[in-house]
Amino acid sequence: MFRICWPASIAGTRSPNSRGVAMIRCLSRCVLLAVACSAATAAVAQPGMFPVTEAHKQMAREAGVWSAEVKLWMGPDADPVSSKGQEKNEMLGDYWLVSTFTGETVGQKFTGKSLLGYDPQSKKFVGTWCDTMTPYMTKMEGDYDVQKHALTLIGEGRDPATGEISKSKMVTTYIDENTKKFEMFGPAPGADGQWWKMLEISYKRTTDK
Repeated sequence: MFRICWPASIAGTRSPNSRGVAMIRCLSRCVLLAVACSAATAAVAQPGMFPVTEAHKQMAREAGVWSAEVKLWMGPDADPVSSKGQEKNEMLGDYWLVSTFTGETVGQKFTGKSLLGYDPQSKKFVGTWCDTMTPYMTKMEGDYDVQKHALTLIGEGRDPATGEISKSKMVTTYIDENTKKFEMFGPAPGADGQWWKMLEISYKRTTDK
């Protein structure tokens, strides 16, 4: 229920006209305040206010549907388990790449979503990953190597097996416009600063939409 709280000086008077005038003034101020806030928000969020960098244009090239050949290692000395999947990418405006991956792992179907962007202030790629397998989210940050045509992201999230915060390294190598390879590494047990490969996905573009 919408309720107007009258100021004490107005509440004490019995004149209906006085109350009506006060109510109109109060509503007028609220409307003016709402308009001012809307104008300020619109000024900040004007499309095109932030330049679209080469990094953003590069991300936009990934838009489309990609087939995926997956290899998963359950441990440093384990044999890989193979499966197939699909990734659908689309841009959210000019600045964000939204990816939806569908596939299966250890016989279970799952869906994962990532959000990738580029922060022009820190000059870093930034992103997040979450999926239907765990209640935890991974945050990512990294750089693109022009010489190697590779994007390397360092992720930080909760390890579902231990419940502890752990790091991961993700490398996407762009072979050509329609081919890319994704590799994910975890910290090697007992080896400081070393990584072991947990996941490899070979992608082929199937459509641009």
